[in-house]
Amino acid sequence: MRELFERFLWSSRLSVMIGVLACIVAAFVVFIMGVKDVLHMLELILSYLTTGSYQVRNELVMVVVEILDTFLLGSVLLIFAFGLYELFISNLKAAEDSVAGGKILVIGSIDSLKSKLGKVILMMLIIKVFSYFTEMKPASMLELLYMGLIVVLVALALMLSKDKK
Repeated sequence: MRELFERFLWSSRLSVMIGVLACIVAAFVVFIMGVKDVLHMLELILSYLTTGSYQVRNELVMVVVEILDTFLLGSVLLIFAFGLYELFISNLKAAEDSVAGGKILVIGSIDSLKSKLGKVILMMLIIKVFSYFTEMKPASMLELLYMGLIVVLVALALMLSKDKK
């Protein structure tokens, strides 16, 4: 009875495949959204080249920031899918054999997965802060000081997220 239960328990790890497949599908959907945003960006570039409008330029900058954010979100979903698969199902032989795979996709533990996801999420947050800064017009010296403080905190977060050699 115990052996049967342990075999069932071990096999239940395969239910993680539902999450892996869902993350991969979601990543492809997000990448398609990113491609749509790139097409919108090309339209804005043509509009900016013909009109030279400052308003179109500002919208173009925001669209570029959104494109970065979108593709980073797709990357987070893929990294999470790869990590779940490697932790619960099996090592990805193709990733181990690949030069690029060895750098980003080989996940050995939950901490490794959290670290990789954390770095990509930090980059997404930095992009969001940048997009907020492009819209903000500081009305006082105090607001400008707060913006500077945020930049220092972002730089500190980036410094602390670096791998220690």
